[in-house]
Amino acid sequence: MTGVVNLETRQAIQQFLDGNFTSLESLGLVEELLKEEERTHAQLEREVEEACDAAKTVSAEATNIANSVHEQAMGLIDVHSQLVESAGNESSWEFRDGTEVMELVSALAAELQKHQKLRQAKQYIDAFIAVKQISEQAERSLERDGQGVLSAYGSAVALLANEQEEPGATISSAQHLHEYAKETVREIWTSAERAASDKQSESLHKMGWPGRVEPSAADLQQFGSSFAVLAGLDRIARDAYDILERNGIAQHSRDEAPLALQHMARQVDIRMRYHFESARGTSRADRPEWWLGQILGMVRSLVPLLELHVQRLHDGSGLGELDVRNEFIRLVLPIVQRKLVRDRPAYIDNGLVVAQVVRELNEFERTLQEVYFYDGAGVLDDLLRDDDVFGAWVDAERSAAMEAYVEDSAQPDAFVQLYEDSMVDADHPKPSRIAHRAVQLVVGIADRYAAVPSCMRRLQMLSTAQFPVMIALIEDVEMQLDEFSRVSLAFLRDATDGTTSATQSPIVVRLQRLATWYQTAWYVEDAVRDWNDQAMYVDMWAAVCRHAAGSADPRDWRDSCDDWDESDRRVLDDTDGSVDDKWLDGGIWERTVTTLNGLKQRALQLMVQAVCKDVVGQLRAFRKKSSWASQGFDTDISPELSSLLPELAQLVGLLSSLLPFVAAVHVLRSLAAEIDTFVVDRVATAHSFNACGGQQLAIDVDCIERILLSSASGSALRTSSGRVLAKAVECTRVLACPLDDSEQVGDMALALYEWGPVILDKAADDAEAAALVRKLGICHLGVGQVRQLVRCRVDFIASYDNQSA
Repeated sequence: MTGVVNLETRQAIQQFLDGNFTSLESLGLVEELLKEEERTHAQLEREVEEACDAAKTVSAEATNIANSVHEQAMGLIDVHSQLVESAGNESSWEFRDGTEVMELVSALAAELQKHQKLRQAKQYIDAFIAVKQISEQAERSLERDGQGVLSAYGSAVALLANEQEEPGATISSAQHLHEYAKETVREIWTSAERAASDKQSESLHKMGWPGRVEPSAADLQQFGSSFAVLAGLDRIARDAYDILERNGIAQHSRDEAPLALQHMARQVDIRMRYHFESARGTSRADRPEWWLGQILGMVRSLVPLLELHVQRLHDGSGLGELDVRNEFIRLVLPIVQRKLVRDRPAYIDNGLVVAQVVRELNEFERTLQEVYFYDGAGVLDDLLRDDDVFGAWVDAERSAAMEAYVEDSAQPDAFVQLYEDSMVDADHPKPSRIAHRAVQLVVGIADRYAAVPSCMRRLQMLSTAQFPVMIALIEDVEMQLDEFSRVSLAFLRDATDGTTSATQSPIVVRLQRLATWYQTAWYVEDAVRDWNDQAMYVDMWAAVCRHAAGSADPRDWRDSCDDWDESDRRVLDDTDGSVDDKWLDGGIWERTVTTLNGLKQRALQLMVQAVCKDVVGQLRAFRKKSSWASQGFDTDISPELSSLLPELAQLVGLLSSLLPFVAAVHVLRSLAAEIDTFVVDRVATAHSFNACGGQQLAIDVDCIERILLSSASGSALRTSSGRVLAKAVECTRVLACPLDDSEQVGDMALALYEWGPVILDKAADDAEAAALVRKLGICHLGVGQVRQLVRCRVDFIASYDNQSA
């Protein structure tokens, strides 16, 4: 028995069982199914009887026509026999003028033509009846017998195929009948597809879709039946695609998705059009999360049905291997694409909406890939390939960022420190309000385009929207430094009376301003260095190096980015391309880092100049002191330093709080060097001293040195000799050196009378004098400076001159 059941019948039985018995509970429907099948069988028997009656009638008519043709043929045979007999007896073949022969031939031709017409008429009628019967069979089976519809559709397609294989056949030679047959094929397809898709939609709604799908056995049975009809139509159309295409009625190509999945995706399409592509309030271009969330929700509710039921139905349909979940998602994406095209004018009018769309679309595609394992192409890249849409987004980002920056930079507190000193460690940058705002703007733009898959598009956004913010900040800081250098530095306090307290001193205000600019550049530089190491910017730098391909400096990439085209995009987006290693240590922000570091160093140098100029200005009174050759000295500092030292202490503490350790050390070292030089050139070598005056100077220098060492970075100021003001200290040793051994020598190895003449002796060898100076422990002063200091010792030089005379 199994051997006589063909493959198509077995597949039909398998589909029937799969569609009706999906679970143990469905076995309870056997009795109901049997009754339904009995009713269907009875109906089919009645239809068969009717068809038989119609066939008998048509057969009788055909028999009558055949009998008539037979009689005519017998008459022609008789005529033929008479002609043969006449040809055997030439004497009886007597025609006076040949008219009898011509009459006979004419009669024969007329009979043959009539016979041909009758035969064609019979074929035409037979073909018409066959097409009509197929159409009626499909119509009768449409509502209750899916297999009957498929059988009718297959018969109609087979009829076209048979006629196609027999040139000159009735249907192909009779244009009207041929069109009628093609129209019948179309109608059967359309009617069957509509009926099956309606039943499929009805079953989906019964299951609870577009909400949570909870199918019952009856719902699954109805869905399986409709799926079987659609799959059958699909299979027949694919198998007969060449025949249908030659007749211009190909309904379904071999590459298209299965009909059942197309109609399931169409249910998503209908809801999208109703809610989000109409005049309803939900149809808003600036709310992509609404419609993307809706689509994702509908996909989420259908995935269990696709995986547990539809996949099994498709595997048994004979349509080949297919991941129905993946294919269904692929069918949904054109709906997303159409929505994006519809909202395109709104994107161009308001470019900032594109950022939101890109973010939501990226999240949507990521969910499809990571949760539902979709492995096909998305639509985000297609959206960003639209130059008008992306250009509108870039322009909007740049305009919004620059507008926000200009507004904030115009505020009086733009360069005011954002946090209190106690909130931030000295070795961490303390941003100004405008620095913090600029970094926020750049980071915000980066966060919005981080979802962009194309490196070329990222680079265009970086160049057009982010770099202008950095450039504006750099220009503002440069302008502030230029103004300070031109005006403020030229008009620093030039007072020596000490009437202004340190807290009210202009130098304090100016240092705070310079520190703010320094901290601004430092904070942004630190941020930019961090960006340079982030994966997104590293990939962008690699793309730029790949695009340069060793023929140009990749740091000049901005010069040509406005002219990039599709060929550039392929190179920039090719992550597998080779990169010139010599540039990999750089970065996309390298030049910005260099510029900001230069601003930082410039601000630091201005701080050095301001501090040194202010302190040296206040040391003028100390320089003008004329009583360094007194007969005695106090253990206190000179009165001329009384106003300087408190402010110097204030400045040292201020610098330590305003600057990081390394920067503070740099400023204080420069200040110490300036004070050291000032004491040597303007005080020690410019006045007359005796030992008491030298000791007084030593007390003053030691006091200044202790103040410099009192800062948090003071230990780093010491030189190799352990002193901050090394030259000044050595000056005090010379100026305070006792004249002879009768006095206390102090920290000098020899009394002045012992080594002073050697230094002053013009005939003495310079090398010998230098060795003597080194023996005395003087390492930072030259022989000439020591000789000049000895000449400043009036208590020694007078006796030395008398002895020389």
